[in-house]
Amino acid sequence: MQFFYWNKSFEVGIPEIDQQHRKLVDMINELAAAIVEGARLPDVQELINRLTEYSEMHFNGEEKIIFASSLDEEEKLRHQNAHRSFVEKAHSLAFRTDLQQDDTSQRILEFLTTWLISHILGSDMKYVQALKQGEKIAGHEEQLLVEISPVERMLLGALTETERRFRLISDHTPVLIWVADASGTRGFFNRAWNIFVSAMDDPEQNLNWTELIHPDDREEYLAKISSVISDPKAVEAEYRLRHYSGNYHWFLEKILPRIDSYGALLGFIASATDISSLKQAEELISQSNMDLEKQVASRTEQLEQLMLTDPLTGVGNRRMLMKRLEEEVVRGHRYRRPLTLAFFDVDHFKKVNDTYGHAVGDLVLASVAESLKSGLRDCDLLGRFGGEEFVILLPETGIEKAAQVAERMRIDIEELKLSQIEGSITISAGLASLLPEENGDDLLVRSDRALYRAKEGGRNCCCIDR
Repeated sequence: MQFFYWNKSFEVGIPEIDQQHRKLVDMINELAAAIVEGARLPDVQELINRLTEYSEMHFNGEEKIIFASSLDEEEKLRHQNAHRSFVEKAHSLAFRTDLQQDDTSQRILEFLTTWLISHILGSDMKYVQALKQGEKIAGHEEQLLVEISPVERMLLGALTETERRFRLISDHTPVLIWVADASGTRGFFNRAWNIFVSAMDDPEQNLNWTELIHPDDREEYLAKISSVISDPKAVEAEYRLRHYSGNYHWFLEKILPRIDSYGALLGFIASATDISSLKQAEELISQSNMDLEKQVASRTEQLEQLMLTDPLTGVGNRRMLMKRLEEEVVRGHRYRRPLTLAFFDVDHFKKVNDTYGHAVGDLVLASVAESLKSGLRDCDLLGRFGGEEFVILLPETGIEKAAQVAERMRIDIEELKLSQIEGSITISAGLASLLPEENGDDLLVRSDRALYRAKEGGRNCCCIDR
């Protein structure tokens, strides 16, 4: 667990000193973790002793630089006394027997936090500034803290008791949290985030956090972050983040701007909740809905087919015929294309029923329908008009060609043999082609009239109405 989070704004500009400061931060984090997680008292005391020894080494190095600087003697002694005061305080802590009690541990961590803020952002920044400017700075105790920038003020505020509590709490929540400055630079990721992306609490894993965003979501997510920086307001984002296993999880992230009491933007804080299960459920629901829609469409098509199909013969019924006839008539007139209708009737069908029974009669109708259908093109339509009557629509077909087709069908049926009956089955046919300004009913009437003439002429023949 991290208690104190390092940021580049803490750097004073002297590499050796910055390295030592960072080491101090690491040691305080280690001590805080031991106290919070309930380590044994000898272990906690050992960590305090190590922190004290390292601090003394750090102070000795700093004092060499300080006493060589342009600070006046009073300022130099003030730095030295502050160092001694910290060492004495740290030594006294190591001998306490109540280090693991909540109120004591809280005071210790508050002391370390306050000292670290004052030491790095206050006194050390001051003498480094004196070294850089070459100016002799005289001051009083209340002037130890130099003026800091808005970003540094945010960092200082982040190390107050309220922020300290936030970070302790955030490290024990399953929600993924990050904190950024006003430019969008992220300086803090909570423990849940670190463990999610690296299986351990390792802040270094977040140096290239943008690479953890799913490639398909990255551009849109970064564009949203840019828009929030230019126009700070609360927003939400959904994106996929790569787990340390390599798999991506969906997250719903809420991003809030952080505004100080003067209305200045300090930065942003965001919390991301894993919604992978919700997304998976949505996908399952969506897929189920799609499957259901397909089933409904299929069932609807089947029902429509049943509604438009003659159950005995399997060909279109009268409803389908009339629907298709209307469509073909419109098309024929619009594009001036030929359309012929052939009206068929099974000869002496009542005699078949009376002689052999309705079951054989049904077999005859089914056989006739099958024979007629076998001679059709894909664009043609065969339907049972009623009883023993069948109608065939022949789009793109003139009367002469249609007559040839009907005659061939008549011959095929005459040659059809059924073991259940004696003799042959015959049909009569009447044909008519669509005339200008004629509707479907007119075409049916004329083809029926031709069929009547075929029957009057002795049956088993085809007649044309011109």
